[in-house]
Amino acid sequence: MTIHRALAIGLIVSGLSCADTFVTNYEPAGVQLPDPALICVGRAGCLIGTETFDSWNGGGFTTDFGTGGLITGVYAGSFLSYAADQYGGAGGTGRYPELFSGGPYSVTLSAGSGVPGVNYFGLWLSALDAGNSIQFYENGTLVYSFMPADLIGLVGACTGSNPFCGNPSVNFNGQDAGEQFAYLNFYDLNGYFNQIVFSESGGGGLESDDHTVAYRPAPEPGSVALFGAGGILLALLSRRRRPGPRP
Repeated sequence: MTIHRALAIGLIVSGLSCADTFVTNYEPAGVQLPDPALICVGRAGCLIGTETFDSWNGGGFTTDFGTGGLITGVYAGSFLSYAADQYGGAGGTGRYPELFSGGPYSVTLSAGSGVPGVNYFGLWLSALDAGNSIQFYENGTLVYSFMPADLIGLVGACTGSNPFCGNPSVNFNGQDAGEQFAYLNFYDLNGYFNQIVFSESGGGGLESDDHTVAYRPAPEPGSVALFGAGGILLALLSRRRRPGPRP
């Protein structure tokens, strides 16, 4: 994946604050990788890259997410490499990391010269199980947790014809219809994080793919921020006060 330096994004769907203020939103149903231009629109010097896991066959490893070494991540812990199936593997091809209840795995992040830190993380979270959780840390301090109820609150339960339920990849179209599949965006609005921990406490698994990291500098003065969630774009052109923080 190449480095993308462009301009910022994002509309808030839900947020939680500890030391930092976090915002979470989601891409439209079926999207398995966000548009880097939307993550970075309006922010000069934005840096973004993705680890696809397609050349990984298991075990801990180090990646630079395609950023030329400007952002690196060290993956470690109890996780396995699986070929794309009905439960995971963005695009229905390649490989993806799978975690069972034997223990968590983590990615520890570091930034190179000229990059203050990482303040965005995205992933395709597939086949949601009740024991799945994701925690964000800054220098060992927990700053945000994302639980299964949070995803259900965003995209809804798997009843009726929910477009977020079932694998949208062409090779597994509609399989596993009782579980949610969504690409999630996490924004730290006033700080940075340097470790993400993935946990599974039940009898299922935690499947994800296309882990994306970014450094998003402050928006340029006068730029228009476009915020996207569930396929809706809102242009913040009005000076009227609106509820909730904005990434």
